[in-house]
Amino acid sequence: MPNYFITNQETKDLRKRLIQLISNSVELKFLVGFFYFSGIRELYDGLKQNENFTLRVLVGLDVDKLSYGLIEFSNEEKLTDEEKIDNFFTSIHKSINTDFFDNKEFYEQIKFFIELIKSDKLIIRKTLKPNHSKLYIFHLDDKQVGRKKLFITGSSNLTKA
Repeated sequence: MPNYFITNQETKDLRKRLIQLISNSVELKFLVGFFYFSGIRELYDGLKQNENFTLRVLVGLDVDKLSYGLIEFSNEEKLTDEEKIDNFFTSIHKSINTDFFDNKEFYEQIKFFIELIKSDKLIIRKTLKPNHSKLYIFHLDDKQVGRKKLFITGSSNLTKA
């Protein structure tokens, strides 16, 4: 495979390149400053094409505002476990009941991503210290000729933008 210089030009689109590599990878490791569900939704088509992969996402700074509160409830020591669980589900309810999320496509995608998480095919973690790096590492499947590992680095977080 040739080396690529990816820009926002239509012919060198990062989303298209990621989907191409995702559909041919057995392991993907992404280190990003920001992680938004809108970004991983952009990768849905590539992930659906590949039945044999593990995607590990390490987030260095923040997640989107709609899901940020979901993480924070577990850190409030004054709450009982029951209160934490209740707050968690209340927050999910608020997050998905928006025009952006309340549609058939979203529900199909969220079901897919939940299954990935349950089967340990999608693992999302937060760094202990702030990190604004952007690195996408691909371990390609055996069908690929030439390189078995590729990486992309640059200024793109895992967001729709």
